[in-house]
Amino acid sequence: GAAERRAPRPAAAKQRAHIDLAPPRRRAMVAAERPAGLRRPLLLAAALAVAGAVLVLRTGVNAFASPASAPSRRDAALSLGMLSVVGLPAQQALAGDRDRDSMILGVRRKKMPFILSTYKLLKAAGQITDDFLELDLKKFVSALNQYGSINRMDEAPDKYSKKLMKEADKVKELAKARDYAGVMAMLETFRTDIPIGAGVFTWDSTLPSDLGE
Repeated sequence: GAAERRAPRPAAAKQRAHIDLAPPRRRAMVAAERPAGLRRPLLLAAALAVAGAVLVLRTGVNAFASPASAPSRRDAALSLGMLSVVGLPAQQALAGDRDRDSMILGVRRKKMPFILSTYKLLKAAGQITDDFLELDLKKFVSALNQYGSINRMDEAPDKYSKKLMKEADKVKELAKARDYAGVMAMLETFRTDIPIGAGVFTWDSTLPSDLGE
């Protein structure tokens, strides 16, 4: 009886050896023939691995790390601090733009009504009059200089504001020479050289603030 129970063993061993020595294609076919119950744990393990990777990407936390290897509070705080520093220049730039626009609009409300009204008087006269030279020229050029000075892209005077102030002084020089065409052309150059932003204007502006209303 014992001999009969041991007899199948050589046949089973021979079958395993036959499977192991079979070509790769045969081994793949044998593996595919495994019961579904054997494949399910493998599929489940793969699904858990994918889910863990997604969790790491979305939360930035290693879901499989041990407590000893988990990020410390200090590391987390340092990461947040670095993100804050990266965002700081953009925030400062936006704040700087708002401050610059506010300063430009402040000077514009004070100086633009006189600049526009004087320009209209010059255009209506068609020439440089004695009254303009005696009563308006100094104040007019001062207003142009102040408006040109505030229209800059940096905190300190830059190439834009310096150019505008030179053009304002040129208006004074041309006016004293009674060069009406030169004055009007230089005033238009001054207007078009204003950098893009809150300082841009037109000679026929109807904005209440530009008209002193």
